[in-house]
Amino acid sequence: MMAVLSRVSLVSLFYIVCVRTVLAEKVPAPENVRVISLNMGLVLKWDPPQSTTNELFNYTAEMKGWHEYETVCLSSSSLSCDFTDKVSIFGTYKLRVRAELLGETSDWVETEDLLVDIKTDISAPHVELRSRKGQTEVDITDPPMKKRNLRDVFGNISYLIRFWKNGETKKEELIREQNRVMLPRLEPLVNYCVEVEILYLNKKSQTSNMTCLNNTPSDEVEPYMIIVVLVVSFLVVLVAVVMIFLAVWYGYKGCRIMFPDTDLPEDLKKFLSQRSQSSILSAMRENTPVKEHFCELRILHKEPNSSQDNQQI
Repeated sequence: MMAVLSRVSLVSLFYIVCVRTVLAEKVPAPENVRVISLNMGLVLKWDPPQSTTNELFNYTAEMKGWHEYETVCLSSSSLSCDFTDKVSIFGTYKLRVRAELLGETSDWVETEDLLVDIKTDISAPHVELRSRKGQTEVDITDPPMKKRNLRDVFGNISYLIRFWKNGETKKEELIREQNRVMLPRLEPLVNYCVEVEILYLNKKSQTSNMTCLNNTPSDEVEPYMIIVVLVVSFLVVLVAVVMIFLAVWYGYKGCRIMFPDTDLPEDLKKFLSQRSQSSILSAMRENTPVKEHFCELRILHKEPNSSQDNQQI
């Protein structure tokens, strides 16, 4: 009897070992294991084994930093595991995942060592356009990071700005470090489109959505109008200066005529200041006619005798 029980125990033990061996050989590892890092997040994704059908696998994912592996997702049916809260932005990590079925596990599938700040991708920035007085300004907002912010992680970043007339294929490019940029050489009342990428660590972010806006009318004066205004202003000033000069000159001459500066001789002043006793002045003063006295004077002219002169000759 004891021998029979021993044989049954051995058979059961052998059966269990064989079943576990078969199950272990049949639990395949996850496939297409990949690391997704966006905006400083860190997610491990995978696909279920393709060699099995209608099997409900569970998965365990772990992370290794400076020390041993640490389990982050344990026996989960999800096809991804988020490590964002467990990592730092400048750390180096290795991730791994395995499949589980009926208490059995597959082999680990490990990733290579990775640095989050090097591995991560940056999503597209948010872009707004504003136009005023014939100028269009691009306002760029960095995407939110899951750890810190973009400039804290990468320091100096720059923006690649492309703009073009709506409907045309030729694009102009600008690279600026400021997140507010005025687009140059725009025509008024023309519809322009803009897209932006962030430049960091010799990489580019995702491209923003195309944003379009009509440029407003310009209040700037055309160059030829400036020249015309300057010439007309110069002529007006010149004519005004000439008129003022002539007015001053002729006014001065008139004053000189009305109020001469030359003094009368002293003798003439003395003569005019003295009371004259002459009969002429008295008569003129009394308004009576003056009786003039005169003597008759005759002038005779003798004509030469032409015949006598001829004989003398």
